[in-house]
Amino acid sequence: MSCPKCQGRSRHRWPVFLLIIAGVVLATAVFAAEPALTLDEAGRLAQERQPQLAAQAAGIAALREEAVAAAQLPDPKLVLGVEGVPVDSFSLTRQEMTQTVVGLSQMIPGGAKLALAGRRLEHQASRGAIALEADRRRVEREARLAWLDVYAADAAFNLAKAIETEFDRQAEWSQVAYKTGQMAQDETLALRAMLEGSRNRAADLAGRRTRAQAGLERWLGEAGRRPPAALPPMAAPAPLADLAARLNEHPEVRALMAGLESGRVDSEMARQAYKPDWSVDFAYGIRGEGRPDTVKLMVGVDLPLFPEKRQDRRLAARLAEVQQMEAMLEDRRRMLAADLTAAWADWQSADTRLQRQQHDILPLATQRIDSTLTAYKTGRAGYDRVLEARRAELEARLEQLDLEVARAKAAVALQYYE
Repeated sequence: MSCPKCQGRSRHRWPVFLLIIAGVVLATAVFAAEPALTLDEAGRLAQERQPQLAAQAAGIAALREEAVAAAQLPDPKLVLGVEGVPVDSFSLTRQEMTQTVVGLSQMIPGGAKLALAGRRLEHQASRGAIALEADRRRVEREARLAWLDVYAADAAFNLAKAIETEFDRQAEWSQVAYKTGQMAQDETLALRAMLEGSRNRAADLAGRRTRAQAGLERWLGEAGRRPPAALPPMAAPAPLADLAARLNEHPEVRALMAGLESGRVDSEMARQAYKPDWSVDFAYGIRGEGRPDTVKLMVGVDLPLFPEKRQDRRLAARLAEVQQMEAMLEDRRRMLAADLTAAWADWQSADTRLQRQQHDILPLATQRIDSTLTAYKTGRAGYDRVLEARRAELEARLEQLDLEVARAKAAVALQYYE
């Protein structure tokens, strides 16, 4: 029979045990309520929740509205006043020429200035729309790369913690083995050093994971705090020649082309500056006292007397800007081509190394552990060789993880050019 004291202690333990179980269940439910964040979802949410993209879209809408307004004639001016008032009496009826004047004044830009002003803003809006498409791609790419940083840090941390748990268990066993004479003291110390080293690595990876999480939150906000899902399989990219052939269709290139067209419109506007602007003034004078009313019609025109100091200079400036844009376009083409080739080389290198890591290096590291354990059990090797084999396997697993992430990052970079 059990003693009453033991039964009392058992009854006291049950509520505490139930509270622990309830806490575990609650924590599991909270964790389950927050689904893992996938790579594709990170890219999509970044585009939906990025304030800079919304700001650009509003700016494009503003340019389109301005384009309509810029192509219209300036508003006419209404003129009201009196004319021919004598200053000695300020009488409005004493002098025959005294009259009340009501008139309109209209400025008419010369040449095709109005149409070109509207076209210029339309080109700017088109350029903004294409640049927005490029920025959407860029934001998606950066968010995906940030997700991969989080995944890599999280997976490496979990792997390091698993190895730490294994080393911790072996360190406890080594103490017993040392006391029973099955293991030398230097071997137990070596195992203890491996354990502390794995703890240091786990601490470093925990900090790396926190930094990566902050980088992802920059693109996703609170959604970036969700745990990363498993790394999805990455399809092989299109051939490099095919991607390079489509570079002229890339939004970055097309945006610069639209900017070049806008610059050419600016040049045409500078040529139109040689054509003078006109103004038309119409006024109706009311004299009263039975005197006939009067009408005034005047036409004015600008006189570009010194074009070499104004119009010529502005045209030369606009033409120089066009040359600048052409050079920038060619430079961007070369930069994109170089980045594309580099990304393709990164993917090819990571894929080749990953295949070798999975099929050759990691299996060999695992076999080495089995071999050294067998040698240790038969007395043909010290435990230090077992520890070295385990350390090598850990490095091989971490290297495989790095290669998986490197290949995925290269694939994300190449998707920017598709």
